[in-house]
Amino acid sequence: MEKQPSFHIYIFDGAELPQKVDLKSFHRPFVSFGRGQDNDIVLKSKYVSKHHGRLHLVEDQIVIEDTNSSNGTFLNGIKVRESIFRSGDILRIDDMQQGKRDGVLIIRDVQDSMLSWQCIDMSKLNAIRIGREKSCEICLPHMGVSKYHAVISRSGNQYQLEDCHSTNGTFLNGHPVRGKVTLGEKDILMITNSKLIFTNGRIYFCSYRSGIGVDALHVVKTVKNQGKTFNICNDVTLSIEPGELVAIIGGSGAGKTTFMNAISGYSQPTGGRVLINGEELYETYDALKNIIGYVPQQDIVYDNLTLFSMLEYAAKLRLPDDTTQQERQARVQQVIDTVELTGKEQTMIRRLSGGQKKRASIAVELLSDPNLFFLDEPASGLDPGTERNLMQTLKNMTYSGKTVILVTHSTLNLQVCDKIIFMGRGGNLCFFGSDREAKQFFQVDNLVDVYNMITEEPEKWRRKYDEMVRRNGEQPSGRNGGDFGGKTRNKHSSFRQMGVLSSRYFHLMINDRQRLMMLMLQAPILAFLISLVKDGNQFEYYGTTKSLLFALSCSAFWVGILNAIQEVCKERNILRREYMTGLHLGPYILSKFLILGGMCLVQSFLLSGVFALLVGMPEEGLLFPAYLELFLTTFLTAFSAAAMGIFASSLFKNPDRAMTVAPILLMPQILFSGLLFELSGATKIISWFAICRWSMEAYGSSANLNDLTYIVEMNGKETEVVREAEEFFEYTKGHLGKDWLLMLAFVLVFGILSGIVLRNIKKKE
Repeated sequence: MEKQPSFHIYIFDGAELPQKVDLKSFHRPFVSFGRGQDNDIVLKSKYVSKHHGRLHLVEDQIVIEDTNSSNGTFLNGIKVRESIFRSGDILRIDDMQQGKRDGVLIIRDVQDSMLSWQCIDMSKLNAIRIGREKSCEICLPHMGVSKYHAVISRSGNQYQLEDCHSTNGTFLNGHPVRGKVTLGEKDILMITNSKLIFTNGRIYFCSYRSGIGVDALHVVKTVKNQGKTFNICNDVTLSIEPGELVAIIGGSGAGKTTFMNAISGYSQPTGGRVLINGEELYETYDALKNIIGYVPQQDIVYDNLTLFSMLEYAAKLRLPDDTTQQERQARVQQVIDTVELTGKEQTMIRRLSGGQKKRASIAVELLSDPNLFFLDEPASGLDPGTERNLMQTLKNMTYSGKTVILVTHSTLNLQVCDKIIFMGRGGNLCFFGSDREAKQFFQVDNLVDVYNMITEEPEKWRRKYDEMVRRNGEQPSGRNGGDFGGKTRNKHSSFRQMGVLSSRYFHLMINDRQRLMMLMLQAPILAFLISLVKDGNQFEYYGTTKSLLFALSCSAFWVGILNAIQEVCKERNILRREYMTGLHLGPYILSKFLILGGMCLVQSFLLSGVFALLVGMPEEGLLFPAYLELFLTTFLTAFSAAAMGIFASSLFKNPDRAMTVAPILLMPQILFSGLLFELSGATKIISWFAICRWSMEAYGSSANLNDLTYIVEMNGKETEVVREAEEFFEYTKGHLGKDWLLMLAFVLVFGILSGIVLRNIKKKE
């Protein structure tokens, strides 16, 4: 299915209507342009030189050449002498320093015969709406566009642009629009995959559905290890054309994933630039992220959800908030059909095969309809037949208008790819071209042989490739997307996100019935075990009562910490990807606290209920009935421990490692609770940070420990003695309230700390 390139350009040079020119109509390999009448294309602007430049037609490419003009030629915002003029690129001849708008703007038509720039005349309209809704005057049917995304209104001779609180924002000349802004001649708007140009009271617009081009310009990634600096991506420069399927291959340590992460927005390079259709990736990531999909090597799906439920939750988080349920479900079914999982909608993810799970991960990314797609080792662990089917699915995606880039170790299906990037040891680019060209370059019949060659002599092959590029003049130019320093905040509703995340977390917990049953049963079992060591003197004698309450406090802490210690790290890959696509960390952490709080509530009821039934409880309470105080203290202990568990879990990348910390977190609670050892000086200060210290104080106040009989053994006999009241167990309402508030403070502090730690989750780990 061959794509036919477009050789049409649109010229905006102050005329009432732009000039559409078919370069092939000149029947020459080059077309001259300038202010002089002897040029093929005559431009009127004062910024244009008499003989300004030429457009070369080379195979399916257009190359722009500046012929020593006075004011220069700017491609996507940077001055160029010679460069490839790609589909959707913007060429300007202007006074760029002064920001004049009476120069010339030239756009190459998109590389798709079914699409072209469209125009709407505002001279007879007071306002036009831009959005996904069909009733909008400018309808942009992309899943990342809000129903009513922005509006342009006319006031006399002025036109003003306003963003309608859209989810993904509107960008004017690269800056996020806030409030009303006045449009100037040849201003450029960017909304997800669409560009709009304002000129002479008209709006020209086009959506790029035929893929996205990627330019990597001198990309470098440097890391430090044991005081030494290493390049794991070593000055890589190449250009990927729209609608291509490109594989990145190489041995271990070749920097394959590092390079892909650099050009996908996943991990910012140390040096160099990455351009997505001419826009600076890292300076405009907020505007571009909705047209970029990324599937990491680890699956980004939950095992304990059905395929349809998993995708529906992901759609609720990723698609604009104004997407209706009908639209959302239709989109979910559409991506299921695209990845060929029709019929598996109600199948649990854990019951899918490895290849089907990978397709499910791809489906998650397809929900927002990205035009640029990255995959890290999608064929890892798949059998040859499944791998072939997956590669064909990816190839089919390019036919539907997507650029697909993947990292792979396998060479079985590279013939399906349009281009292959060969990375040698040390992050060296050893070759970039087609399967046939690679075999000619390396002089091999099988690309498997190339692995050893580029691993053993990466510098040799890099030099040979660089020489070939210079000889053929194929090196991409240093293009820039202009000044896109402005950032915008994702506008998904935090309250709505918390509702979706809480519902998904509850759904996951209910579906994992075996784990849920074990967590729920441990509470009454622990209470039963405590009851076995009672001696009948509880809540009468100080020593027995204090020991039993201490066991209850430690049990509540253990229940809470065990609930949460693995809850963040086990879904870290999913969280990282969702965070990069607009998830707010606040709702994420609050959803964990909400559901875990509900679980702690039930567990505390079971723990304190069985304890009260089998062990007993004080005769009366300070603030509430005795059992209610016992229950509240148990709940706050478990809940604050769960908050500590969430914080601990956010520090680890591996659930097993996080689990090994649980006993370590329990030990300080035992040592510094005030039961086993007398606390004074430094140990007393340390005890302030132990949850069980305040839990024991609350239990002790409710049980009025200071008034209970104190028995000591003297001369082989148990003797009742009078002892000084402990400030820990002061029998006052204020003291009990203070203990409860301090445990709630632990919840707040651990929630904030979790958010601080997780803010760095999008960094490469």
